[in-house]
Amino acid sequence: MRRVGVHLATIAAGLVCLVAPQARAQDASFGCKVLLCAAASAPSWSGIPYCVPVMHELFRSLAHGGSWPTCPEGNAGGLGYEPYYPCPAGMTAVQSGRDGDAGLIASPNGNLCADMKTLSNVCTRGRDSSCQVTYPTIPRQPRSDPDYVDISTANGVQRFYFSLRDY
Repeated sequence: MRRVGVHLATIAAGLVCLVAPQARAQDASFGCKVLLCAAASAPSWSGIPYCVPVMHELFRSLAHGGSWPTCPEGNAGGLGYEPYYPCPAGMTAVQSGRDGDAGLIASPNGNLCADMKTLSNVCTRGRDSSCQVTYPTIPRQPRSDPDYVDISTANGVQRFYFSLRDY
């Protein structure tokens, strides 16, 4: 008789497992939903109907001073801002100096790329003849999604770019 009771208890436990609801993405915390959606790449979050309202809610919150939500199962860094794409190889990100100052100041978020290895003198002739050292520059290409957060995954760190414009 004791043996039958053990078998019944085992069967009952199995049935409970079968009937118990399974964990679903919509049951996750907001922070975990955000990480799942932000980490999506093929398609990105905007191509996944479930993620669109989650990410719009995130962006509205961030645009109004909120912070990146946490997820115990994931790890995200702080918010960052990169308004431009990187400069071409061999060029340095710079910002023009103050008015009247032709110098360039190295700046990671500068709006110009300069070839600091190629310098030339620009000279003016006339009453106030002078020469000034210059470097060839090109404008940096602006990002449409300048805000970012770094997300740690099993494959390393993935940078997730987005824009808070219009939120």
